[in-house]
Amino acid sequence: MNILEGLEAKRVFYYFEQISQIPRCSNHEKKISNYIKSVGEKLGLETIQDEFLNVIIRKPATTGYENSEGIIIQGHMDMVCEKEDDIQHDFTKDPIELQIDGDYVYANRTTLGADNGIAIAMGLAILEDTTLEHPSIELLVTTAEETEMDGALGLSENILRGTKLLNIDSEEEGILVTGSAGGELIEIKIPAEYEKVSDSIKINIEVRGLIGGHSGMEIDKPRGNSNKILNDILKAIKDNMDIKLISIIGGTKDNAIPRQTVATIAVKSEDISNFNEEFQKIKKKTIDTYKTKEPKIEIIATKDSSASQVLSKNIFDSIILLINNIPTGVYTKIPQNEVVVESSSNLAIIKTEENNIIIQVSTRSSSNSVLIKLRENILKEINKTNAEYSIGGKYPEWEHNPESKLRDTALTLYKEMFGKEMKSTVIHAGLECGVFAKKYPELDIISFGPNMYDVHTPQEKLSISSTKRVYDYLIELLKRLK
Repeated sequence: MNILEGLEAKRVFYYFEQISQIPRCSNHEKKISNYIKSVGEKLGLETIQDEFLNVIIRKPATTGYENSEGIIIQGHMDMVCEKEDDIQHDFTKDPIELQIDGDYVYANRTTLGADNGIAIAMGLAILEDTTLEHPSIELLVTTAEETEMDGALGLSENILRGTKLLNIDSEEEGILVTGSAGGELIEIKIPAEYEKVSDSIKINIEVRGLIGGHSGMEIDKPRGNSNKILNDILKAIKDNMDIKLISIIGGTKDNAIPRQTVATIAVKSEDISNFNEEFQKIKKKTIDTYKTKEPKIEIIATKDSSASQVLSKNIFDSIILLINNIPTGVYTKIPQNEVVVESSSNLAIIKTEENNIIIQVSTRSSSNSVLIKLRENILKEINKTNAEYSIGGKYPEWEHNPESKLRDTALTLYKEMFGKEMKSTVIHAGLECGVFAKKYPELDIISFGPNMYDVHTPQEKLSISSTKRVYDYLIELLKRLK
C-alpha cells in the first residue's frame, strides 16, 4: 500500500489505490460496491445501493448554488481482468499490484483498472472535499459496464435528480466525447461431432504475444487478432496435408482483441516430418506478414501425447469457414468523416466445450441500420453451416446532440484553462451514456477523462500528470455550472 502516496491529485490517487486492493472483475462487484457505499455513509451523505449493486451518493449544493441544476458524476466500478499468461495472479482475491514509472501508473503484468477506477477515485475525492463550490452532486457508479451494461440498464428511470451528466470514462485528455457506438454480442454454437483416429500424434499450435487492446478504441489500429491468425495457419496447413482438429481456444473477453489462441490438432505419425516442414514455412510467412504491427508475435508448435478422438471433418471445415469469413476489424467508417469508425466486428472468443464449439463476435456501430447490416452479413456466414446462434448483450448508441449547453461550457472552459481547443467527437467505443440518454431523454451528457493507454491489456497505464489536469478541470467545471 501507499505506492501512490505523494502524487499530485493526492486524494484521487489515495482512493484509486484503495479500490485497487479490492477485486472487481465484471459481474463480481459486491465488495467494491460495498466499499463505495461505506465511503458515502462515512461522509454522512445520502447513499443508495440498488439491487444491481449500483451506488448513488448525493452531496448537497454549496452556498450560492442551491438553485443550480444538479450534476451527475458517473463511472463504472468493474474492470476488465486480463493478465500475462505466466503470472500467478488470482483476480478473485489478489489486489492489483500498482507500480510507477515516470509519469505513469501501471500494474504488475495485469490490467490496471484505471478504466474506470479513476472515475470512482475522482468522484469520491470530490464528495469528501468541503472546500469546493458546486451544484448538488450525485455520484453514480454502475456495475457490469464491461460486459452487458447490466447496472446502467437496470437503473431505475426515476432515481436520478440531476439534469447534466459528466461521464468520466473516456481515455484521451483534451477530447470531449459527445456520442458513442451501440452494439451487441453474437454467440455461435457449432454442435460437436467426434470420430476416432489411430496412430496419430497431438500437436499444440499456439499464437501468442500479440498487443490486443480495447475492441472499440483500438479496433482501427494495425493489430492482429490471434483467432484469425491461427485459423489462417490451420487453413494453410490443412490445404497441403491431412490434419484433424481436436480443440481450439482463444480470447477471454468479448470487448478485448484476442492476444492468444491455441489449437490442438492430430497428425498421423508418418506425416510428422511433412507437418514440421509445412509448419516452418507457414510460420515464417505469417511472422513476416505481421512483424511490423505485431513485433512480439510468437507461433509455437509442440508435440503432445497420442490422439484417439478428433472433431469430424465437417465440424473442422465449419470452424475454418466461419472464422475465415466472419468480418473482423473495421467494417465501415462514417461517410462524412473517413477517419472515424462507424461500425466494427471483433471475433473475440472461440472455445471448445464437450458438446459445442462456441464462437463469440462483438459488433459495434454508431448507426443502428449499419449494425443490422453487419449482423445480417455475419448470420449469412453462420447459415452456411449447421451452427446455431443467439444475439444478446445489446446496448444502445449515444446519439450526438447538436445543441448542448453543457458541451459548450466544457469546451470554453478547457480553452480558458489550458490555452488550446478541446476537440469534440463521437467515439467507436460503447459508453453507458447511450443507456442514460434513453432512460432520461432530457439529460445533457458529455464524457471525458485522463490519458490512458493499452486499456483492456496487461500493458494498461495511466498518466499521472494528465489525471491531475483532468481532475482540476472537473473541479472548475463543477464551479462553472452555476
